[in-house]
Amino acid sequence: MYRLSLFSCLLVSVLLAQGCSGDPNVRPAVEISGSVTLDGAPLQQASIQFTSSKSGESAYANLDENGNYSVSFPQADVGSAYEVTISPPVVEEENAMALAEKPQEKSTVKIPAKYTKRTTSGLIAQVNEPGENKANFELKSK
Repeated sequence: MYRLSLFSCLLVSVLLAQGCSGDPNVRPAVEISGSVTLDGAPLQQASIQFTSSKSGESAYANLDENGNYSVSFPQADVGSAYEVTISPPVVEEENAMALAEKPQEKSTVKIPAKYTKRTTSGLIAQVNEPGENKANFELKSK
């Protein structure tokens, strides 16, 4: 009987220690997704970038034809605000020669200049929990 209760106490202690020993420096993964509109219409031919106001780390994604995006942070600053900018799409081409031979088409979408800088965009995404977070942005041209 004594061995069983000693073993039970030891097992409970180990389980509690594992559950309570969360390293405060460990940052969980976060995905931020949503949509961007300009004057009520889905914004196309653009990219969105999130920058942590705490760590300065950033990630971006190009918007799809419906103005939707999804950005992943393998290690995020949960409980922090992320500054957001909207810019022309990011060209992802590993082969510089291919890019020189077939340049990307210029974006026909006019993104208001204030949204292209973190200091003037006024766009913030609050990341409150690990996992999935939603953030939609409605831009105005005037």
